[in-house]
Amino acid sequence: MIRDSININDIKKIFSNKKQKIKYLNEMYNILGVIKTIPKSIDDIDNDIISSWKYEISTKIIRDLFKESDKYKSGKSSDKALKEMMKQWKDLNLGVFDWPFYPNAFDQHIHSINVDKSLSEIEKDEKVKEEVVRFRRIKKINTARNDYIEYLIVENNSHVTPTLKHNRGVDFYINGYSFDQKVSRSVTKNFINDFGPNWKDKAIKNPGLVAEYLYKYQDEARFGYESRLLIVYLDEDISEKDIENCVKNVNFRIPKHISFEYKHSNGEVKKYDVDCYIILLRKWKNHFCDFLFIRKVRLNLQKINFWLIYNCFDDTICMVCIRKYYTLRFKTIYERIIIINRINR
Repeated sequence: MIRDSININDIKKIFSNKKQKIKYLNEMYNILGVIKTIPKSIDDIDNDIISSWKYEISTKIIRDLFKESDKYKSGKSSDKALKEMMKQWKDLNLGVFDWPFYPNAFDQHIHSINVDKSLSEIEKDEKVKEEVVRFRRIKKINTARNDYIEYLIVENNSHVTPTLKHNRGVDFYINGYSFDQKVSRSVTKNFINDFGPNWKDKAIKNPGLVAEYLYKYQDEARFGYESRLLIVYLDEDISEKDIENCVKNVNFRIPKHISFEYKHSNGEVKKYDVDCYIILLRKWKNHFCDFLFIRKVRLNLQKINFWLIYNCFDDTICMVCIRKYYTLRFKTIYERIIIINRINR
């Protein structure tokens, strides 16, 4: 928690080098109107950061430093890069956008190709070449997606403070609390098995349940119950616009509180409580299906119809205005939904 104060551990998680710390202190002193020489030793610099820490000012400076970074600039332009990379995928006729194999199962995958009697040795080589190309491109596309997601989160949420170094354990401070970003290709096999063919609809309407499954069924070797920002793929073949819609519809003001039981390898079952945020990445074709219209409200003075709607995706209630427009050129009437207010439940 860095809202009240900051300690050495938090400093190590946020700043990646001495140069960043000095730049931060220079900006802080300038804002506070303090005339002071920056210390030379790391320990003294860290002590100055601790003694001068003011949450609102400090996090703004850190956000500004992040916006000067190559990572931020890369994320900002990732929408164009993603468009180009997906165009190249289609131009190369690489087929369905899906993993040809998983890294931890590569040996097994190659073995299955080697024992396939329906393929010649040359055909096997060509198959592996094509799959490696697909794998490499998906890895590059997903890296661009992650950069774009981080850019969108920081750009649209002033209370999110990114770390300037990607240390294992913390990627963001949200409202002063630390969160570790984790990316998952699936909602887990257990979730799909439990909810069958409609698992995706279940996930969209219950993101907190998805988070519970991800914590509950994580591998023992990577087990953790720290606060996380979970990014989960419901669809692989998603556009940059899909990503933007999915990220912007997450409420980053209030985390989801998750309680889960975990059975450890020694047979012991423990209960854990964590806070997390979750982004479900999916095709955004029919996002209005996530809206449950609650009540129509007529304001006679404006003669405009307002609706209260419940957004299942991020568990918020919005007031919206639905207006009809008439276009002479196409002689059609269309409706536009305008969000007037968003209310956290």
